[in-house]
Amino acid sequence: MVEVLAYFKNHLADNFAIYFIPLYIVGGRPGAILSAQLLGFKSYFLLPVVVVLDTLQIPFFYHLYDSISSRLPIKKIGQRFQRKGIHLQQSKFFLRLQLLGPPGVLTVTMLPIKGCGMWSGVLLSRLLKLPKQISYPLMIFGSLLGCVLLLGAGEAIMKSVQALCG
Repeated sequence: MVEVLAYFKNHLADNFAIYFIPLYIVGGRPGAILSAQLLGFKSYFLLPVVVVLDTLQIPFFYHLYDSISSRLPIKKIGQRFQRKGIHLQQSKFFLRLQLLGPPGVLTVTMLPIKGCGMWSGVLLSRLLKLPKQISYPLMIFGSLLGCVLLLGAGEAIMKSVQALCG
């Protein structure tokens, strides 16, 4: 394990700026931050870059959700549910989401696990019908907190590896 890390540190660290964006796209925030941190990059470089990349996703996902929800088949499905009397607002799932509210948007965007992040934060804020003036700062702050959480986890990993090696 130590040999693999040493190999990556010696061969990827010089050209890591080239690999950072693909790692972010494939591995998300955890993959990009942890790999950069293990290669020796400092948090003052990682934190702003990842938060900016996360922030750039928000308008894209809003546009995507708006374009999907305005499509004719989606509208027909929504009208069919309304005709049959199935109301989303009465479902247990939607009631739990409403209980989460704005702190739920922050939590969903902060967590470094699959299924959480900007995509889910935008979806939750749309389901809760939060205005963009509220949801944007929540998601940006959630990204910032998620980065800090990952940087702490990366530091813990690096210290445990150093303790094991000697």
